[in-house]
Amino acid sequence: MRWSLRGYAVLLFLALAWIAGFLLPSFLHAVGHTDIALIGRLIYSPVCHQDAGRSFMLFDWPLSVCHRCTSIYLSFTAVLLLYPVLKRIRFFHSLALSRLAIFIVPMILDYVFDVLGVWHNSALSRSISGVIAGAGLAVFTVPAWMELWAARDRSISHTHTEAAS
Repeated sequence: MRWSLRGYAVLLFLALAWIAGFLLPSFLHAVGHTDIALIGRLIYSPVCHQDAGRSFMLFDWPLSVCHRCTSIYLSFTAVLLLYPVLKRIRFFHSLALSRLAIFIVPMILDYVFDVLGVWHNSALSRSISGVIAGAGLAVFTVPAWMELWAARDRSISHTHTEAAS
């Protein structure tokens, strides 16, 4: 796998900004900036149900995403942060799309079993299944992202080489 430091930095910035974005509204609520906090929460409403009873609390306010979404985003970012070390392990170079299901199945089962009444999921089960899914998404996404950036870097380099000749 080719590695693009710039590509890695962009992806890391986006992941950290996304996390800051769902943490910040709780802080803004706590310090009295409710209007701004509500706008911040609105940004995440298309990707999460935002049920306060199924969300972690920060400063006595629910996060802008639920337990499962929080866990997905945090574990994705944790794997991303570790990726400079993990990329040395062959398993992390590329993951077939079909193998991604291994990481998603626990989350689906946690949800389906709850809906069917087989068991009642909890903050812990939602968090664990979210961590597994987020880590799997990172293992799948980061190599693909790096390949895109490496191809972009080659294209830019090729264009500069042609322009110079």
